[in-house]
Amino acid sequence: MKAWTDSRRQRRSGRSFFGAILLALACESAAPPTGGETHFLRWCGPEGAECGPGLLCLCGVCTRACSEQDACGAFPDAACVPIGSTSACGEEQEPGVCDVPCANDADCAVLSPAHRCESGACRASASLPPREPIPPKPGEQLPSCMGERVAGNEVVILGDSFFAVSHEITAYIEALAREAGALGEGERYRDNSRLLGNALALAGNGIAEQYSAAIAEGDVKVVIMNGGGADVLLGSCEPVSSECPLLVDAAEAGRDLFARMAEDGVEHVVYAFYPDPVDDPPLREKMDALRPLMQAVCAESPVPCHWIDLRPVFEGHYDEYVRPDRKNPTSAGARATAQAIWETMYSRCIAQRTAE
Repeated sequence: MKAWTDSRRQRRSGRSFFGAILLALACESAAPPTGGETHFLRWCGPEGAECGPGLLCLCGVCTRACSEQDACGAFPDAACVPIGSTSACGEEQEPGVCDVPCANDADCAVLSPAHRCESGACRASASLPPREPIPPKPGEQLPSCMGERVAGNEVVILGDSFFAVSHEITAYIEALAREAGALGEGERYRDNSRLLGNALALAGNGIAEQYSAAIAEGDVKVVIMNGGGADVLLGSCEPVSSECPLLVDAAEAGRDLFARMAEDGVEHVVYAFYPDPVDDPPLREKMDALRPLMQAVCAESPVPCHWIDLRPVFEGHYDEYVRPDRKNPTSAGARATAQAIWETMYSRCIAQRTAE
């Protein structure tokens, strides 16, 4: 990979590598400049973000195209980083973008208190809209944001490859939580999602094992999860119906897991169910049959369970949000998923008390 072009070339070459990788993964959109340079290295989306004069939404980030180091001189500690071979940032752009590599959050303090180190590069989340109250479901009492603060390590992520393929969903949720003051300096959520051993019921109850590992390490107050995708992907169901043993077993495993969480003192579950599989009618048929079963399990859970259907989030964006494997999210898809999860947490006062 191309080296840094300034005098810090040697000591920052390793960090630049990670920054370039993140940009290559995140390259999803380009939009015209619209706002002030305080938005440098804030995440932005294809629908347009307030990036500022002299900045573009490139590779999903408010930054500036560059071909040499001098183009980045206006930004503290910034360097011109090669985009790579991807053309997702636009064919007419320069070969690089201005970026600030990092090893930890302290490296990003030169930009602003909102910037954090994410996968080797400094990033800040876009501003959140004002909190809009959501009316409770019948018989449901909304939690109070004035209660005891949930520590970062009391929030656990469970799930399959949809979360674990890059773990970016967790990173984006953490970034949003930090900007809102809900996650303190140095705090992290515990991401136990994994690529293997990740079914609800099939081949050993992998998601239950993820939870067992989490509760053995310490208290769990909030669980963010998905589940069922590995079951329908690997299992057979002929004919496909709500009575198919594969689907019934997955739903029952979810029910048992929620009951166990209630006994352990878990306060909230945020359940993000998958977007539609792309170009795979048999898999989609099984997913469509499992969805209402899992939604019912969530609704009947002894732990307050907040259901998120990701189909509306991905609608109209499948080409951008789904990887070539046709199942797991790109960086843009992970970011959109994280935003949907965060909006539920934000509006329901889940792990929202301001960090000390």
